Amino acid sequence: MQRRKKRPRTRLRERYERRFYEILRELSIPLVILHFTLAAGTLGYMWLSGGDFINSFYMTVITIGTIGYGEVVRGSDSTAGRIFTTFLALGGIGVFTSTITVIARVLFKEELQNLWRRLSMMNAIDKLEEHYILAGFDEVTAELARLLERRGVPFVVLDDTREGLARIAARQLPYYLPEPPFEQETLLAAGIRRAGGLVVNLGDDARNISIIAVARLLRPGKDDFSIYSFASSPENAERLEELGANRAFYPGRMVAGRLAAYLFHPESDYLVTLFDRLAFGEETDVDLLEVAVEEGSPWAGRTVGELRAELGVNVVALRRPDGRLELDLNDRLVVKPGSRLLLFGRAARLEKLRERLEEAHEHA
Repeated sequence: MQRRKKRPRTRLRERYERRFYEILRELSIPLVILHFTLAAGTLGYMWLSGGDFINSFYMTVITIGTIGYGEVVRGSDSTAGRIFTTFLALGGIGVFTSTITVIARVLFKEELQNLWRRLSMMNAIDKLEEHYILAGFDEVTAELARLLERRGVPFVVLDDTREGLARIAARQLPYYLPEPPFEQETLLAAGIRRAGGLVVNLGDDARNISIIAVARLLRPGKDDFSIYSFASSPENAERLEELGANRAFYPGRMVAGRLAAYLFHPESDYLVTLFDRLAFGEETDVDLLEVAVEEGSPWAGRTVGELRAELGVNVVALRRPDGRLELDLNDRLVVKPGSRLLLFGRAARLEKLRERLEEAHEHA
């Protein structure tokens, strides 16, 4: 049986663990004193009883714990035994109650509970692969998170602002880190080396630039790791793309373009709505998938009709290797290497095709 490869520990995890054990270290002195008291009481009663360990330990516990079931050890009812019990009770009861108080205070400390939750969450994040990282959690990113949840796509949210953390708590998100998103240790803890992409929405172009720069140092390839960012203007959107983002979006242009589609095609409201929902990930029953047919692909050299019958989806468009777009496809058209197919069909079916293509690419 193949064992799961152990993930390297991040500096953020080490910082959490160090602080966690620092808090627990507050228990060391009270527990040592309690242990010494139990040992002294047990040894004293063993001396009085002639070596009865179990009853001596039991007598010590009921004495300092103020339970007091009576004198259960031979010799404890003697003058020496009662003097010993008196001094043990005077010192031991205070030690016992103080220790219990310290243990309760430490274990119910809010910081300790928060650290425990964060460490547990980081253990869960370490198991994620091909997930998305959402840096910043405002209303727009919260809506994106809702769409990702509907598709069953895992994601990790990074936000250290009061407003963002309040939204995270209200949504009860399973994976998040309340740390500055633009710090390298935060991105590493979020699993950026295994992630499929990063969405940057920190509300400020300078902060967006900083996280894009750090992310590109960790994942330099644009083909295997996509970064999508929001920008405050079209000019800044271009600048963010030059600095490493695959795409940068100006929200005003996006909303205007979406509204324009309805204004320009009022007679095709259903069709516009359908493609609109497909483009924005709001449609879960059907979907579109763009596929590159490379040299050696099992789809290369096949006709469109054969692919439609075999795949169980509709081939709605084909882009030839020379860049020409074919929309009027007949079943006899041969798909050549270097072409790109646009498939339309049930989302579940397209997802299976995507997995088949990924497996074929891995074995190629």
